[in-house]
Amino acid sequence: MKLFKIVLALASLLSTVTAQASNRYEVQFDNIWDTVKQDYSSFYTKNRLLRFGSVFSVGAVMAHTSIDTEFQSWYQDDIHSADTDDVAKVAKLFGEKTILMPVAALASALEFVEPDSNVAHWGQLSLRAYLLGGPIIGVTQPLTGGARPRDSVGDARWRSFEDDNGVSGHSFVAAVPFLALAKMSNLQPWQKNLAYGASMLGAWSRVNDDAHYLSQAILGWYVAWESLNAIGQNDVADWYQVTPYVFGDGAGVSLQFKW
Repeated sequence: MKLFKIVLALASLLSTVTAQASNRYEVQFDNIWDTVKQDYSSFYTKNRLLRFGSVFSVGAVMAHTSIDTEFQSWYQDDIHSADTDDVAKVAKLFGEKTILMPVAALASALEFVEPDSNVAHWGQLSLRAYLLGGPIIGVTQPLTGGARPRDSVGDARWRSFEDDNGVSGHSFVAAVPFLALAKMSNLQPWQKNLAYGASMLGAWSRVNDDAHYLSQAILGWYVAWESLNAIGQNDVADWYQVTPYVFGDGAGVSLQFKW
């Protein structure tokens, strides 16, 4: 629920910044809430909700069978070490909502100074993903009601409203900035693949730290992925580009599609 409150605070901050912007910049932000509404419209579609149901069903199977507990035991016994702890300490920082969400908001505000800034675009993608996926995390955490591996419960079963760890908030927060980075059109394919891989480090750190079961970490990452996927559908510049060009004694337009 803390994540949900922070998302609401970010939305309020964004509204305040927009209201106080000078006339020079108001034109750039007067449609911010239209953009957010478009993101929600793209997110809450029949196909996406069916996909959500399917993925969460898989998570439920993992939680209500021995998959989660056996994987956790195997990882802690055979993989976990002082070296993995050192890496996890760094990876976990990217899942701290009190750090990454303000960073995304500040990066987004660079639009005021440099409208074409790649950093500002990354910040806007990240902030929109937090505004879109944050409430979902806030609802599904208590709804699933899963416990942590280190809790006395001893399993990952969903017990609605008895706990709030069935979906990892750290996994969600840590995945967003890297998935947003992978959406940037100026990156090479190998760089995007690297960003996708990095988006999973926060989820992995929670398993390593015995803070979340595998299904809980996966579901948190998945909410981030769906959020950026919905946002990408509204950013047409990410999938086509129009470029004017001159040839001989004439002129034309080049239309490029990317998928």
